[in-house]
Amino acid sequence: MSAARHAGGCLCGQVRWQASAEPINVRLCHCRNCQRATGGPYFARALFNDPDVERTGETTRWASSQRLHRLSCARCGTPVFAEPQDGPWIAVALTTLDDPLALSPGSHIWVSAKLPWTKIDDGLPQHPEGN
Repeated sequence: MSAARHAGGCLCGQVRWQASAEPINVRLCHCRNCQRATGGPYFARALFNDPDVERTGETTRWASSQRLHRLSCARCGTPVFAEPQDGPWIAVALTTLDDPLALSPGSHIWVSAKLPWTKIDDGLPQHPEGN
């Protein structure tokens, strides 16, 4: 693997990841599944080609829908990855980056499910569904 462009891990450090390429996109997903899976109002994530991300550590895996599996640290429970089942991609939680300023979101998706008390005033594009 070539030098990491981005790296991160879970709260306890047992799960680590590094990406050797830039992400395909960086988005904030407001869908109901992401809200429930992360315990927050949206899932801030970077989508990478799966072969570009090296992962270490033990994770738990569960299907949050037919299309998406979620992976969390088996020790501390930090939600780290989401794996779409319809392509060779891996979504990585932005909050797990070692440098939390390294990547910035480019858009909001599934704003049709946005919680009404979540105010979006960052000027980023907003899509009613996934885009």
